[in-house]
Amino acid sequence: MSNLEKLNKVLCDTFDIKKIEDINDEMGPDEIEGWDSLGHVELVTNLEEVFDIALNVVDISRMYTIGDIKKIVGKYGVEI
Repeated sequence: MSNLEKLNKVLCDTFDIKKIEDINDEMGPDEIEGWDSLGHVELVTNLEEVFDIALNVVDISRMYTIGDIKKIVGKYGVEI
């Protein structure tokens, strides 16, 4: 499974998204139901577990869109 597929699975599982094709890199909490403060914590936990990384607080607070998530996990050596 590629890292993009892993990320898509995390997003689908965390936010109960039925079809990953329905979302894009510009989407964030305003467009994705369930991406609230609790959903954000769950997202971070799932990303850290799946990619075996430890995100710092600044990066966690800068996850505004799916595109941001891709860039941030890239900083930890995860190529998407």
